[in-house]
Amino acid sequence: MRRSGIFIAIAGLLAANAGLAADLPPAPPNFRTFVPDSVSPEARAILEKFAPMAAAAMASTPPLLTDADIIAFHDKMEAVQLPGAEAQVKALGVTSVYSQMGGVGVLTTEPPNFVDDGTILIRVHGGGWILGTARSTAGADAKMAVATGHRIVSVDYTAAPRGRWPLITDQVVAVYKALLAKGYKPQNIGIFGDSAGANIVPGAMLKARDEGLPMPAAMLLLSPCADLHLNGDSETTLRYADPILDIPPVIAALKAYAGPQDWSNPYVSPLYGDFSKGFPPVLIQVGTKEMLLSDSVRLYHAIKAGGVEAELDVYEGMPHVFQGYMNGTPEQKQAFDEISRFWKSHLVPAKP
Repeated sequence: MRRSGIFIAIAGLLAANAGLAADLPPAPPNFRTFVPDSVSPEARAILEKFAPMAAAAMASTPPLLTDADIIAFHDKMEAVQLPGAEAQVKALGVTSVYSQMGGVGVLTTEPPNFVDDGTILIRVHGGGWILGTARSTAGADAKMAVATGHRIVSVDYTAAPRGRWPLITDQVVAVYKALLAKGYKPQNIGIFGDSAGANIVPGAMLKARDEGLPMPAAMLLLSPCADLHLNGDSETTLRYADPILDIPPVIAALKAYAGPQDWSNPYVSPLYGDFSKGFPPVLIQVGTKEMLLSDSVRLYHAIKAGGVEAELDVYEGMPHVFQGYMNGTPEQKQAFDEISRFWKSHLVPAKP
């Protein structure tokens, strides 16, 4: 059959089944607040409240036109987020101590009844490169510590535009170097980040590798932005389904982190890295509700193509960095079970 004949056949099939459309549910009026039947009942109960609130918050975000706008927004949100983080830390019973490593501020978190086996996790927080500190995002460290039993060192990097990508990636590398200097071996260390933090982590480790440092034992990336060009399929197809992210505010934030002339630099957009020169095993977690879904898919394939072990763990109907707020859901439990398995399979204890 000629190609035109194939198209005619497909058109005929569609026409013959046009009546089936009447049996399908109508398109939801707002994809940002749509909750599919395929998620768990526990997740549905949260998303039906969370998605409209998140979408409304995104819609009310002020225009971030200048560095001064971004700095003011950071400081305002820091005051809003800090009390909630402190409450989460207290409720989970972890201990958190602020100090310095390699000239960079860090927040060290340990779970209740901590048993030190000589392993440690470095965390780089999210916040679109422009929001958050180690203290105001400490709730995520507390959850990871409780779920996995690990000590966590959260890097208090200088958020953009006060700091840009050369400084921020250097700060992450400095903390990693400091842990090595303290006697930790690479096989004792895992590193992870969420959202913008999951962009900074692989970029910083590519820089560390190119500086001659050995790679940590494992890397966890939660909802990474892997390519600052934002040109993946889902940046278009899921843009209006994502309740948390949209293109204009993300572009404003990423431009504060790195100018367009740097977007193809592997330290800025790790998708362009050469992973064949050495890289740690990677677990990537992402949800199907995310505008950045394509970034996870593309980064996974790029890492695999470099001959590096990589896992892509995708969750039905879950929004951006769902692990932090889908409390009590099977989806969150499964995600942390996979994370715990991943750390256990790659981190080598230094103590019995």
